[in-house]
Amino acid sequence: MGFGKTACQRNEMEAEKRIKRYSSSHKILLVGEGDFSFAASLARSLGSGINMVATSLDSKVMLNKKYNEAIANVCRLEDIGCTVIHEVDCCTMSQHPKLMSNLFDRIVFNFPHAGFFFTSESTPYVI
Repeated sequence: MGFGKTACQRNEMEAEKRIKRYSSSHKILLVGEGDFSFAASLARSLGSGINMVATSLDSKVMLNKKYNEAIANVCRLEDIGCTVIHEVDCCTMSQHPKLMSNLFDRIVFNFPHAGFFFTSESTPYVI
């Protein structure tokens, strides 16, 4: 029953963790993740990714080309129970087979890609 952990350790792991507006008991959908660093940080802070679904518009191949740490972050997320789904368009995601029957307590779309390809996305005009 204990799988090597004391009752106190199990209770601590199962206790709800809160970070401002997020709780480990919330079903959380993260939309449009870039390198998945926010999702990885949130899951680590909450102690688990079991109630999280993180999505990206990019394919796994494109993530690897665009972001140095994306694949490592995806692996971290999957290791702690987060569901990661690639190639999800936020405009049609309500019809996505892995998402359409789920309800979420929190839906987070942090900073969508501005769509500018010929200028830096960090310039004040683009932001």
